Amino acid sequence: MRISLLYVQQNKTKNADSFEEHFLKKLTNNMDINVSSIQVKKKFDSKNQQIAYESKALIEKIGKNSFICFDKIGQKMTSEEFSKKLYKSNEKTFLVIGGAFGLSEEIKKRASKIVSFSDMEFSHEVFRVMLLEQIYRAYCIFNNHPYHQN
Repeated sequence: MRISLLYVQQNKTKNADSFEEHFLKKLTNNMDINVSSIQVKKKFDSKNQQIAYESKALIEKIGKNSFICFDKIGQKMTSEEFSKKLYKSNEKTFLVIGGAFGLSEEIKKRASKIVSFSDMEFSHEVFRVMLLEQIYRAYCIFNNHPYHQN
């Protein structure tokens, strides 16, 4: 299993680091996972301009690869369904988290799947930790590990 998690980062809260490191340590022992951020440090005249900038940066990293993105308009999935989706292919899976204003329509249209964790909104740090936990849970489901109890 090879996963590349891409996210847009403006400010990183150090409080989330230990949770991220906890799940990344478990994951890197069991799969090839890469987490990388798109840095956004410049000021924009509008939120549409910022979304366009972030979209271009994400597309440069993704290239022509298929990817799953996360947005509250997406399909809600169980942990078992998410595990099946991740392990369906042997190819590298790209997972994309947008910035503060969300993802562009272009990104959403190009995505092979749009997944929603909830109708609620979460800070990016909290969502990244939740996603890393679900990736680890998907691994445990796939491998019948007791971490995921039915």
